[in-house]
Amino acid sequence: MENYREKRLERQLKSQQSTSIVIAVILLLSILGNVFLFVRNSTMNNQNEELDRQLTAMTTEKEAVEQANAQLKADINDLNNQINVVRESAAALEAEINTRDSRIARLRNQVAEIDQLRQQVAELESLREEFSRLEEERQQLMEDLQQLNEKLAEMETRHQALLARVEEATYLKAYNVCVFNLRDRWLGRPVTMELARRVNRTIVSFEINGNILVEPGQKEIHLILTDPAGNVVNGTQETFMISGSGNTSQYTKFSTIEYNRQSVPLNYTIVHEDRLDSGTFLMEVYIDGVLSGGKEFSLE
Repeated sequence: MENYREKRLERQLKSQQSTSIVIAVILLLSILGNVFLFVRNSTMNNQNEELDRQLTAMTTEKEAVEQANAQLKADINDLNNQINVVRESAAALEAEINTRDSRIARLRNQVAEIDQLRQQVAELESLREEFSRLEEERQQLMEDLQQLNEKLAEMETRHQALLARVEEATYLKAYNVCVFNLRDRWLGRPVTMELARRVNRTIVSFEINGNILVEPGQKEIHLILTDPAGNVVNGTQETFMISGSGNTSQYTKFSTIEYNRQSVPLNYTIVHEDRLDSGTFLMEVYIDGVLSGGKEFSLE
């Protein structure tokens, strides 16, 4: 029983020792924990102080940064205002630049037009010189033309004369037209008479030239004797066409001949049944309607 108690006590002592050891360990651990905590607290306090200092510094720095930010915002606002002013100035400058560009473009166009005008002036000067030269040449040509016109007029006159001569050469001509006014007598030969009232017969003689330019063949001969009053002496009822005038006329004598490009002498006798008036008479010879010759004579 005692053993049991001893053992129980021994177990209780061992248990108490164990408990004491545990408590000692716990106390030791507590002491160590307290030391650690103290050290930790000291360290934490130091860290807290350091953190407080840092916080204070950061707070100060934050305030400085905030002030800097505020200043920066103010600066930014100022800069934005300045930027807006600059933009407005830039817009105004751009408008001014555009205006000046437009003026420059107009001035360039004007300069181009001026250059073109200068070129045209130069060309005009050249043209004036050319015109002066051409005017001198024109004056010379006008003088030459006037001389040529004078020569041409002279040649035209000569040409017309030649044409007239050629035209005349294409017609037959009555040459050596002679008029004999006679008075017949009962006895003896007729005598030449110059008193109109005593003339009872007129003899007309002439010669037709030989012309190789005139076609041979039958030709009509008309004689017209006109008295001082302009009447046809012994005028017929029939008429003939006067070439080139379109007029017709009575005639005193008519005949036809055969022409073979040789000279032909002709004689015609006109018997006056009525008394002639004094004055100037005209004898005309027409061959194929063309006046080919004639002669005036006077009777008292």
